[in-house]
Amino acid sequence: MGDKQLALAFKIALAFAVVAGLVLFLARMLWLFNLVIIAFLIVYSISPGVDYLSRCKGMSRLGAVTIVYVSFLLLLFLLLYLVIPIIISELRDLALHLPQYSPYLAPYLKSLGETLSRPEIVDFALDFLQQLPRTLQQILNRITNFTVAVVSRLSEIAIVLFMVFYLLRDLEDIKGSVVYYLPRPWRKEAIHVLGVIDTKVGAYLRGNVARCALVGVATGLGLYLLGMPFTLMLGVLAGVLNLIVYIGPYLAAIPALLIALSQSPRYALIIALLYIAVQTADAFLLTPLLLGKAVDLHPLSVIVAILIGGRLLGILGVLLAIPLAATIKVLFSYYYLQKL
Repeated sequence: MGDKQLALAFKIALAFAVVAGLVLFLARMLWLFNLVIIAFLIVYSISPGVDYLSRCKGMSRLGAVTIVYVSFLLLLFLLLYLVIPIIISELRDLALHLPQYSPYLAPYLKSLGETLSRPEIVDFALDFLQQLPRTLQQILNRITNFTVAVVSRLSEIAIVLFMVFYLLRDLEDIKGSVVYYLPRPWRKEAIHVLGVIDTKVGAYLRGNVARCALVGVATGLGLYLLGMPFTLMLGVLAGVLNLIVYIGPYLAAIPALLIALSQSPRYALIIALLYIAVQTADAFLLTPLLLGKAVDLHPLSVIVAILIGGRLLGILGVLLAIPLAATIKVLFSYYYLQKL
């Protein structure tokens, strides 16, 4: 083998070694990447509070960050130590009492099958009800395991909280530093694109968080006033599934309607009207008010993005799916369609 061939083989081997080392390094540091992404999502969601206190109320940046950060910690504490245990308790009670609801639901399901001339619907529904307690128990086990995993990863939670505080304090400086390290001819364009993404995608993310939270609270409160059991669990379910437009609200209403139907058709009708009223308010009041300046994503795009994100990265992928889809649409519109 000649010197040139030997040198070429050495370069190829070196290139493979560098690529393999880079892949191994990224795989080892994936946990840190996940923590940074979670911290950025939290910061994007709560940073408007800092801007409001510092610009509109004349507070110092550090004072505004401290107030918003402490408020976020209190909310996180309430979620972990009050809300989640109640949801686990309600899931456990539902799994225990669900067999009691099945005999009341069977006549309605048979009537529905006869009306539609599709008896297989009855068989599927009855089999689903029989399997539902076991499914709920599996969900309960996963939630319990998730809670234990959260507690066991206190160090990672501390890292995320540490990053959230400093990102809140220095977010504008970080954006400026990113632009500064770009070539000079690109800086003006980068500032404009970052501003558009911040306005559109940030508004979409924050608007959706606020909209779904209000839908969850309104649904849970309405169910509580109407005497429905498991109100906290059903309210949280309504808020979370409301992220999936059109389909999510119907999926969230199914458990409440089944429970209500086990008591009486009239009660089920009242519960259905509650869900319709909340979704009407969401469509005609909350969405225009909270998402007015946000990028418009087609419902199918949202569903596909969530499915792809969940498939690739699990829970983190679901969290990243919508903001990434919104960012891609903003960039596509800016550079190709020139709509912005």
